[in-house]
Amino acid sequence: MARAKTKAVVQDSDVCRQVMYALALKKYARRWLFVIACCLLYLLLPRGSENNLPGSGLERHVATVAVEGPVEGMSDKWYRELEIVANSPNAAALILTIDSPGGVVSIADAGYSLLKRIHARIPVVTVVGNTAASAGYLLASTGDVIFARETSIVGSIGVLLEIPIFKQLLENVGIEYRNAGVGHNLDVVPFQGLNDFTNKYLELAGEDSYRWFRSTVQYERRLSDDALKKVIGGKIFLGHEALTLGLVDAIGDGSSALDWLSQQDASITAKTKVIDYSRFLG
Repeated sequence: MARAKTKAVVQDSDVCRQVMYALALKKYARRWLFVIACCLLYLLLPRGSENNLPGSGLERHVATVAVEGPVEGMSDKWYRELEIVANSPNAAALILTIDSPGGVVSIADAGYSLLKRIHARIPVVTVVGNTAASAGYLLASTGDVIFARETSIVGSIGVLLEIPIFKQLLENVGIEYRNAGVGHNLDVVPFQGLNDFTNKYLELAGEDSYRWFRSTVQYERRLSDDALKKVIGGKIFLGHEALTLGLVDAIGDGSSALDWLSQQDASITAKTKVIDYSRFLG
């Protein structure tokens, strides 16, 4: 009897063990089903950050951005619009309209780099309005082609550094300006005038910027050394003169730019929408 009882106890113990194992397995399975369900739900959710990008909800289109007035800062309207174009998945091309007398070299450099990033993905066509001079022309040079009017002002490939000096005025009214510490700072030039160091610094800075400017134009416009010499040095030209010198490719306007794009890309037609990106900045 004792042996039979022991056998029954062992059997009950095995059953309990199996029941506990089954319960644990069921709990484990529920946990993984919950994890898998969460993963599937996450994958099915729309990507909100992408959908919220300006221009992401548009159909395929041609973007337009206008550089108007002096090139002064990365907070300029045109620069912020180009940043949107650079991140727009549905922009098939960019028409860049330039009407600028120039501006700050470093900002032109930043704009040039941004345009090169855009150009690596989509075609860029430049249309010169009244003026594309200095920094304005540098930005224009990034286009696959440049259209200008017969009377557009083009060029001014040069760098000019300007610092106002009030030293004489301060002396006349009896104001003396002093600074303490070690080193040189261009901020004191308006109050203390130029010296050997600041003269040399401005000379080198201007020459370095000028060298970069003209080499960039030569590269973008595929100019020979002789052709480059004819257009540098701050010279300005009318549109028809710029055409003969290789600074622009054709006489035309925005319609000419669209025609050129349609010839390069059959998917760009008269029905393709043209979106002015200023709409995204209110």
